Amino acid sequence: MRLIRIGYVLAVLVLAVGAILWIGRGGEPDTVDLPEFSDFQLTRVSPSRGSVYLDREMTRPADLQRLNWSGDLEFFADPQTAFEFICFGALFTAQPGSSIRYRTSARRLELREGDFTWSLARSDERVEALVGDKGKSLLLPSRGRLLVSPDEMTIWVFSGRGSLKSDGETLPLFEHTRFSRFGNRRPRTDEISAPPEGLAPGRSVVTLRKPNDSVVRFSWKRVPGARGYVFRLYPSSLRERVLMERIIPGNKLNVELMVFREHSDFYWDVAAVSAETGLEGVPARAGNLRLEGSLLGEKSVTRPPQLVITSLTVGGNIVLIKGEAESNSQLFINAEPVKIDMDGKFIHTMTFRNIGVKNIEFRLVSPSETETVLTRQVTIFEEGI
Repeated sequence: MRLIRIGYVLAVLVLAVGAILWIGRGGEPDTVDLPEFSDFQLTRVSPSRGSVYLDREMTRPADLQRLNWSGDLEFFADPQTAFEFICFGALFTAQPGSSIRYRTSARRLELREGDFTWSLARSDERVEALVGDKGKSLLLPSRGRLLVSPDEMTIWVFSGRGSLKSDGETLPLFEHTRFSRFGNRRPRTDEISAPPEGLAPGRSVVTLRKPNDSVVRFSWKRVPGARGYVFRLYPSSLRERVLMERIIPGNKLNVELMVFREHSDFYWDVAAVSAETGLEGVPARAGNLRLEGSLLGEKSVTRPPQLVITSLTVGGNIVLIKGEAESNSQLFINAEPVKIDMDGKFIHTMTFRNIGVKNIEFRLVSPSETETVLTRQVTIFEEGI
């Protein structure tokens, strides 16, 4: 009996130390290394002032320090709070408004409603969960996302393979696909783009010593078949809130981070948008950027975006304009939007009906809403038709 008690105490100590190390880890590890007896553990709530509740009515907040982990558990996040948990060695993130149930006696996880992402500890791991209110069985791929509600189920397979058991049928789920079902409609599977690679900065620290140090260039490798990219910036690795979202044609973006001066830690990801289907692809694993230095918390002081007019050619009543501008900014010529290519170059033509001196205004707006405005004059000698 004494040996049993000693063994039990040692097991509890190992679990406690493992949980503390997990919660205090830096960044997001690619793998999860947990003791075999740790089937379920709620590890983090974000933001820390938010709440996860034990009842749907949200009257009983969950206290991580006092929870009885031996019984069946239900968690309901409020509309502003995300939470992270580990189950069977897999790391899950539940977005605001999500709810789950874990049945200890049956060792069964239920992803009941909400938006979930996960990453398995090992690619050969088999982890199953019931999803939705009708208990469909999902064999999780290595990395993916689930959006589930009473009328909708969408599964993104980021990596690996899985399957969904529904109505007596087992449907295979393949890597880089999106499975969707709405109401009683037939399910649909679409291919999605692979994640961008070569993210920069990945995990780094930016020291703020002078203005414009906080203007950070984000970049990634281009994805074949992409017509553009969706860039998102978050205040935490749980991604419970989007600080910034941009859809851009190229693979580079300058961002003024002092616009979000209440934050010093940022996470970001990017996904390709397919030119063929218009669907958003697999997001890259999040990069992490931390700001340090004397300017932290100060008001943003940024330089205006760079704009150069390389030529203005007049032929009759037509003006051919060529120039260079920062590709992540928006360009307007006489209030008309003009596309900037991935290399930061643009070409635009204008037609005038009357002769005389004409003013052309160029306005370039950066992501931080700072502007560069230039004015040029041309003389038209031929009237238009």
